[in-house]
Amino acid sequence: MADDKKKEAASAAPAGEGGDGKKKGNLFLTVGIVVGILAIYAPVTYLLVPKPPANEEEIAQKAKEDSLRLVSEAATKMGAVTDDTPIDFVVNISGTEDRFLKASVVFEYDEKNIALGAELRKRAPTKYKDMLIKHMSSLSLTEITDPLERDKICKDLQRMINASLPTKMGEVRSVMFTTYITQ
Repeated sequence: MADDKKKEAASAAPAGEGGDGKKKGNLFLTVGIVVGILAIYAPVTYLLVPKPPANEEEIAQKAKEDSLRLVSEAATKMGAVTDDTPIDFVVNISGTEDRFLKASVVFEYDEKNIALGAELRKRAPTKYKDMLIKHMSSLSLTEITDPLERDKICKDLQRMINASLPTKMGEVRSVMFTTYITQ
């Protein structure tokens, strides 16, 4: 009987070793697959996840670049214009007796702000025309004829119009001359 037990143990030992070999092979295969997946995902994650800025200078530089991009986009994007109701006016040029300016003005505003467009059109024929006439008739011939001064005039008119609008209504982006004739 003891011999039978020894034979069984001897015959079971090689089978057990073979079973342990399969387990070790499966373990190596599993570890190899996990290491392979990590080897692929680690560089991809490193490349795709943005790195935080190292210091405050980089943060400030990034904010400046973003604001410049937004300003550039806003400057190149054309908004809605009140070109269906331009403000036409003729004024005598200050300091002259026989010189005058004939001009037409339109306002540019955010096209999403429909209420602002309606308010500008409502005020244009009376209130804004009066404001424009008073302002433009106070300018000298030099101010009216100098091209650089024309930009200043547009900015001044824009400030005046925006100041006259109700709060939270929105603002005029720019004032543009569609006609500008001096004689």
